[in-house]
Amino acid sequence: MSRSETPRGVIVLLASVQSDYVRTTMMQEDSIFGAEPDDLKRLVRFGLEPDDTAVDEDTSPPTASADELMERPGAQIGRYKLLRVLGEGGMGIVYLAQQDKPVTRHVALKVIKAGMDSKRVMARFEAEEQALALMEHPHVARVYDAGLTGSGRPYFVMEYVKGIPITDHCDKHKSTVEERLRLFLHVCQAVQHAHQKGIIHRDLKPSNILVSIDGNESMPKVIDFGVARAISQQLTEETLYTEQGQLIGTPEYMSPEQADLNNQDIDTRTDIYSLGVVLYRLLAGVPPFDPQTLQAAGIEHMRKVICEEEPKTPSTRLSKTSVEESTESARRRSTSIRALQRRLHGDLDWITLKAMEKNRTRRYGSAGELAADIQRHLDHEAVLAGPPSTIYRIEKFARRNRALVTGAAAVLVVLTAGAVVSTVFAIGQARARADAQEVADFLVKSTLGSFNTWTAKGSKVTARSVLDAVAQNLEGKLTDQPLVQARIHQELVPCYAFLGFYDEAERHQKRSLEMHRANLGGDNEATLHATFGLAWVYMMRFSRHDESERLATEALTGFERLLPEEDWRRLLCMETLGWAYIMQNRFLEGEQVFQQALRTIRRELGEEYEFTPSLTCRLAYAHRIQGHYEEAEALYVRGLEISRRVRGEQDLATLTLTHCYGELCWDQGRYGEAEQLLVKALGGRRHVLGEQHPETLFTMAALGWLYHSQGVLGKAEDQLCNALEAARTGIGEMHLYSLHLMHGLGALYLTQERYNEAKLLLENALEIGIDLLGEENWYTLKIMNTLAKLYASQGHYTSAEKTFRQVLEARIRIWSANHPDILETKNDLALLCKEQARYDMAEELLLEAIDGRRLKLGDTHPHTLESWHNLIELYEARNKPEEAEKWRSKLVQRDDAGERD
Repeated sequence: MSRSETPRGVIVLLASVQSDYVRTTMMQEDSIFGAEPDDLKRLVRFGLEPDDTAVDEDTSPPTASADELMERPGAQIGRYKLLRVLGEGGMGIVYLAQQDKPVTRHVALKVIKAGMDSKRVMARFEAEEQALALMEHPHVARVYDAGLTGSGRPYFVMEYVKGIPITDHCDKHKSTVEERLRLFLHVCQAVQHAHQKGIIHRDLKPSNILVSIDGNESMPKVIDFGVARAISQQLTEETLYTEQGQLIGTPEYMSPEQADLNNQDIDTRTDIYSLGVVLYRLLAGVPPFDPQTLQAAGIEHMRKVICEEEPKTPSTRLSKTSVEESTESARRRSTSIRALQRRLHGDLDWITLKAMEKNRTRRYGSAGELAADIQRHLDHEAVLAGPPSTIYRIEKFARRNRALVTGAAAVLVVLTAGAVVSTVFAIGQARARADAQEVADFLVKSTLGSFNTWTAKGSKVTARSVLDAVAQNLEGKLTDQPLVQARIHQELVPCYAFLGFYDEAERHQKRSLEMHRANLGGDNEATLHATFGLAWVYMMRFSRHDESERLATEALTGFERLLPEEDWRRLLCMETLGWAYIMQNRFLEGEQVFQQALRTIRRELGEEYEFTPSLTCRLAYAHRIQGHYEEAEALYVRGLEISRRVRGEQDLATLTLTHCYGELCWDQGRYGEAEQLLVKALGGRRHVLGEQHPETLFTMAALGWLYHSQGVLGKAEDQLCNALEAARTGIGEMHLYSLHLMHGLGALYLTQERYNEAKLLLENALEIGIDLLGEENWYTLKIMNTLAKLYASQGHYTSAEKTFRQVLEARIRIWSANHPDILETKNDLALLCKEQARYDMAEELLLEAIDGRRLKLGDTHPHTLESWHNLIELYEARNKPEEAEKWRSKLVQRDDAGERD
């Protein structure tokens, strides 16, 4: 521009700039000064005003000038012909204008309104012009020119962006989440460029980020300092412009410090917050806070929400919209609702909320840092915003270094990746996350440091050795930070537990709980988490179920006061409580808790939520042990379908469902299907967990029992003996899995008539069962029933009958009529009565067993056929050939019918 066209306001603006960096930058900008005489630069350098008339102290309301009539569409301003008004705000009007020389193009021309020439308004108008002129970036609208109208009012000319808001553009083109993220990276780069020029936007929002199509490429442009608002609608409609004592910005995108009327210390991190809200909208399709509620509630309540209310994660917020809204959001992202929730859950939730931290010191330090974290997510690297846990960091480490992380170290990766006890107790709690960062640093350095040290020495690295190194490294450390120390203890718990080292898990969890209670009290959220954690450990080791119930109830009561119903801690606490009920024979209570948790998940989080498979498996198991096989099978089939699709065939949840479904098929007498499922589960668990892991041993136990039922006694003995030996070495005998193996091998020895070996195992198992589970626990009763059969086989009829009667009475108290366990005892007691020549009692019991088993299990189930054959043999022993033949004929007829089917 020529000197004569240089607006006085520009000189006033430059003279008032306080930042040395910005001053220096301005002085170097030829686009502003060109070859201006030195006196102009000197005036700016020393902050002098070339003309006192440039400073207007009049603050009276503006009045329109007659000259304004000359600046209407069709009029000429300099070399620009005004075509139409794009928008009008409180201090300026933006026109679409035609430029013919030296190039022909459409431009946006902004001119200050007549009468709006107070010092304050002039400064802001010219600040907008100067800010844009300072920047040269492909994703920032450019300034072409500036000057004075014929009436002496400043104007500037900028790039006309023929685009639409970034959210509208992405929805229109059904952009995927990844496409949205890559487009957003350009926006971050533009904002970073502005910040490097010393410029804070203060009003970033989708309508200030316009996207146009350049060839086949989407091109976002940041429209600075109210320009976009002027283009799309009046400034006074949504954007609250002004200075001291009033808000500047748009409420739903405004940072807490910007909403604080008394806070004049606004820096570039206010834009980071706004970028976080824009990202939230791009990902979830809805803002973190409802804009209509914000606008309608009044300024004080609006400020309170912005400054104090923690936003839900984008994935959670999406789940709380109506089905119609969430379906539409997913469609606009070319995906399904459940897939979208899964895509947002984790990294993208964390990144978004880190950008939106209430405390700006916890946000990303710059737009560049935000962009870098998004890029890390796209590259499958650990993001800065991720939960600072060993689980997450090691999982990401493994994905980048698959060749290094093998063997036992890979076991640790898989197991810890599935751990559900996280260091981050509430994603909305900034203090918790600050402490968690220290926890993360300690754990990652200890874990990966140990890994690297052992690798360098050529030593064998085991998962246990890595965990022990972390635990040992903790001794004597962080004594002045008891909460950080407590959370490190907590973080070790799931790792030890999933590896099957329950003693260590319990020790660390108890220490964590003690330290939390001592430093925070019993009602604190973190203490409640530690309380629940101990209940969870008891669940994992199948012990102290009454104490597990007490702890889980205490934690859940507290969580219900503090956390939303869909919070993962509440859900996992409910799973733990439900299991405690099941192990105490309170099956309906357990079933109800599982059902409630699953209803919450389906309503709030979607059926594909990460805890759905485990809770589905628990509920199916509750149905299975009650003999509700059809209900159990429907749940197992559905759970497997979801888990295979969402998590994959080799995921631990999928393998657990496969194992449990195999056991159900065994219960139903479908031995071929059961074998296929259990062999598949065993192969998967061996591959993922290793040969000695408790879950692997449990599947070996199930296969051993199945082979026993099939009469393949050699294979049964191999499975059971090998697994029991490993279990005794690993988890010890005081665990349900070891108990199941002892019971299984004892039952096998009974069939093989190895009575002394059977008695030693079964009596030991019963003693442990009573101590571990209780005398009337449903599994303890299974062991007692097998032991009674042993007594009968040895001819100890009095002991056998006494035990059978005790079992039958307890089972009748526990189960509903015709439960398979009741019918088993009736069948077995009938055989004892037959041996004692008590034929009438034997007949009565067998007829009851046959009727019940036919009703419950079907005519062709092996247990039904067993009772049928026992009745035929009874009639033959009583010398009743006619009755025996009648029942034999019925059996043949049913066999024939079964073959035809």
